Parts: sequence; structure tokens; C-alpha cells
Amino acid sequence: MLEVLVSVPTLLLCTFLSTLVVAVFLSQHWASGRAPAAAVYWCVAMWIGSASSVFLALRAVIAPELSIGLGNALAALAYAMTWGGFRSFDGRRVSRLAVAAAPVAWCLAYGLSDTFAADMNLRVILMSVIVVVYSLAIAAEVMRGRKGEPLPSRRFIAVLLALHAVFYGLRIPFTLLAPVSDGAQPYVSPWFAAFAVEIFVHTVVLSVSVLILLKERSEAIYRQAARSDALTGILNRGAFMEETASMLRRHPQGGVLMLLDLDHFKAINDTYGHQAGDKVLQRFTGAVSAKLRGEMVFGRFGGEEFALFAPALDLDEATAFADALRRDIEGLEIGHYGTMISATVSIGVSSVVLSGGDIDSLVASADFALYRAKAEGRNRSCVAGPAESLMQIAGRMRLADFEAPLTSVAR
Repeated sequence: MLEVLVSVPTLLLCTFLSTLVVAVFLSQHWASGRAPAAAVYWCVAMWIGSASSVFLALRAVIAPELSIGLGNALAALAYAMTWGGFRSFDGRRVSRLAVAAAPVAWCLAYGLSDTFAADMNLRVILMSVIVVVYSLAIAAEVMRGRKGEPLPSRRFIAVLLALHAVFYGLRIPFTLLAPVSDGAQPYVSPWFAAFAVEIFVHTVVLSVSVLILLKERSEAIYRQAARSDALTGILNRGAFMEETASMLRRHPQGGVLMLLDLDHFKAINDTYGHQAGDKVLQRFTGAVSAKLRGEMVFGRFGGEEFALFAPALDLDEATAFADALRRDIEGLEIGHYGTMISATVSIGVSSVVLSGGDIDSLVASADFALYRAKAEGRNRSCVAGPAESLMQIAGRMRLADFEAPLTSVAR
């Protein structure tokens, strides 16, 4: 019944139209000069896939060398280029040999074996193997990249391709149990028609999913840019406060915050220039980032002031960690046009135990401790004790007393 309702050539032409639309969109993206290498692979794959659909749809009109031979070779190449696109999307090297393997295998089998060229069932089996291998390879690449970049559509694409591999793999036993005719109407077979429908649906959904994946990557890049400091690449103040506040909600009973301030940074800018100052900031953030572990959060508050939140450290561990950081920074040798620039850092440390689990209280206490480290000679770390905590509490009380009369007058 299904073979009567479904016209495989018509489905192939519909596949051609759907892939053509995506190919045109990706071509425009490519022409803009902003397309990543993955989009170029996918663009070429869509154009090749579109051409393949046309050749296969015209099976009854053109020579079999074009419709069957070239059409299937292009289909195999489209799958291989799609795999290359997903490899490139996650920054991995694309092997030309792996891309060429499928179309070359098809061309050799079709061109060198008259038996293979004349037997539709052998052709179905080889093409099924090619599609299954590349579909599973793409699904593996997508899930592998998900560890470093968990874009929402990755899991969907991986499942889609895995299911496609399963469906295409089932063509092999169907071919052996119910061979298809290679006569005047080779598509008159219930199972062949069913698989043709699956191929069409899969192609349309995968084409749209590729566009969604590119969109998600762009949005993720913009979000990251909005949360990052442009010079150093670490979190900016807003993002740091947001991340730390979130951690404090999850772990309200512990954690330590450190404020780090590069000593005499203005003198570095005045003596060596702002380019040298930028290099010092970058080397400093690199040195601190190399020491981060666990769920530590590191961000730039502005200028030469930075903040680090360590949710898993107690006060003694944080003090040792801060001193280790200070020694590492003191040992940096930063070259700038033949001149070696040195840097030191002062650190103020506050803990949730003494200052409370409010981010503003932690920052205020650490700021008092940092001021003390500066006043005592710099290049040292100081811990905010009960005195600093009482001072920032008193400060908030004075502010509340000051605001209360204003509120009464406003009323």
C-alpha cells in the first residue's frame, strides 16, 4: 500500500528543494566572510546533496552512470562532508582521506564490477554501510563536543543521527530477505518506500538542525563576550558577582573570597606605557588562572583589581593559597621591548564564616583586609577578621540611619 502512496522520485525532488534552501542560506553566510569553517563544509555538503537528489530522481530519464553511479557517489560525498563539518565545528582536524573514502569506495565498486553495477541489492547494501558509518561517526563527534560546549541541540542531533543509522542499517536485512527489483519500476517495494520517507524526513530535520546549531554557537559567543573582560578573557565584575552569588546560594556554609590588587600598577603604566600595563595584566591573570582548581571563580573587578572566590577552601587553606599566588606573581618576569618588568600583588581575604554568606558583605570585608595589606607595605595577604566584619556591619547601619530620615522626608 505504501509503495502506491509514496513516489520516491517526488520525495527526492522534495529533498532537493529542502537542501537547496539551506545551501543558499549557508552560501550567503559564507559570502559574508563571517562563516566558520564548519559552515563551509556544510554548505558544500548541501549543494552536493542537492545535486545527488536531482540525479537520483531522474533515474528513469538519464543514463544509469549519471543517475545511479554519480548520484550515489555524490550522496556518499555529502555525508562525508557533513562529518567533516561537525569535526571542524569543534576545532578538530578533518582527514581528507576519511572524507574521500566513501565516494571512492562507491566509484570503485560501481566502475570496476559489472555485477555490482547491475545488482540494485548490492548497491543498497554498500550505500547502507556508508551511511551507517558516517551517521554514527557524526553522532559521536557531536556528543564528544558536548562536553566542552553543551549547546541544547547537540543531544537532539546525536539522537537523530543514531536513529538514522539504525534505520539505514535495517535496509541490509530487508534487502537480503525481500530483494528489490531493478527493472522498469525499481521503487515498487513497501520497505523501500518506507525507508525513502525516513530519508526525506531525516534530511529536512538535519538541515534545519545545522542552522540551529550555528545560531546557538553565535548566541553562546555573544553571551560569553558580554560576561568576559575584553583584555584578559576572564569574567568581568558583573559575571563574577553573579557566579559567586549563585555558588553562595548552593553552598551557604563555606567559602572564601579574595580581592587581589596589583601594587604600583599606575607607575608601570606611567613608566613603560599602557601596552606594557596590558601585558602585565594578561600575564597576571594567566598565572592566577593556572592555579585555579575545583569550582573557583576568578574575575576582573576593574583596572588592576581582581576577585577570586573559592567555595571549597577554609580560611587556613585560603591563606596558604593566597600566599602561594603572591609568591608566583612576585616571581614573574615580564619582558617588554628588552626590559624586564616585575609585579607584586596585595590580597585581602574574607570568609563566609566570619563575614556571612552575602556577596556584598564578603566583598566589603575583603576590601578592608586589602586596604590593610596595602597600608602594611604591600606584597602581602591579610585576612579580614571580626574587626573588619564589625566595621562593614557598622557601615551598613550608618547608611541605614542616614537613609531613614530621607525616606521620611520623601513620604
